[in-house]
Order: sequence, then C-alpha cells, then structure tokens
Amino acid sequence: MDERNWDRHLVEKEVPCTMAGMRSSVFLYDLSAGGCMIELADSRSALGASIAIDLHEPEMTHGEVVWQSGRCVGVRFGVPLHEAVVRHVGFTPPEVPFELQAPRDRFGRVLPPIDAGEGYRLGL
Repeated sequence: MDERNWDRHLVEKEVPCTMAGMRSSVFLYDLSAGGCMIELADSRSALGASIAIDLHEPEMTHGEVVWQSGRCVGVRFGVPLHEAVVRHVGFTPPEVPFELQAPRDRFGRVLPPIDAGEGYRLGL
C-alpha cells in the first residue's frame, strides 16, 4: 500500500548534490513536497545518509536517504518543499514553440485542421 502524503511529479533531469562531503551530479527521477527519487553514480550503500540537493532554489534542499534499490534511492526532505517549488522544478517547457505544436486528442493522435464550418449548414 502506498502511504505517500504528496503528489509526485516526474522531473527526469540531472541536478547537483552533496552527500558524505562529496559533490556530484545525480539523476532526479521524481519529486514531491516531501521527498524525491534519485539515481546515484554508483551502488555504494547510502541508506541513512544525509544529502543536500540543489534544485536551483536560493538554498540547498536537505534530506535523508530512506530506501535504496541498487543505484536508485529515496530521499525524505527534512522540511517539505512548497508545492509551487515542486511544480516549478518538475515543469519542462516543450522544445517546440507553442505555435508550431499540432493539436492532439487525448490519445496523442494529431487532430485534423478545423475548416471553420465550411460545407456545413444548419438544418433550420
């Protein structure tokens, strides 16, 4: 049973962090107000370690590694992040400008252009 208190947001980007006095880059998979999942560069034991993650905010975000599976670890933050910070870090603007994006249906299929009603008559 999942007992999370916060919604998780996919992030999927590299961020700097400091653990055991060593600064390195980790891969941030997801983020919530209460914690995150990151992938370390190696599979050394990190359980219980203190960690500081740079989310490009005014201060580092501090937490503790609470679980580990290979190189992936779960971090619980000492102080929860504001939800606006979570959404900001999790948001990655699309590479294609909005004006060039094709409209899609809920299944991801490109929609045909709208012909502004040409050829349609109201049956009044």
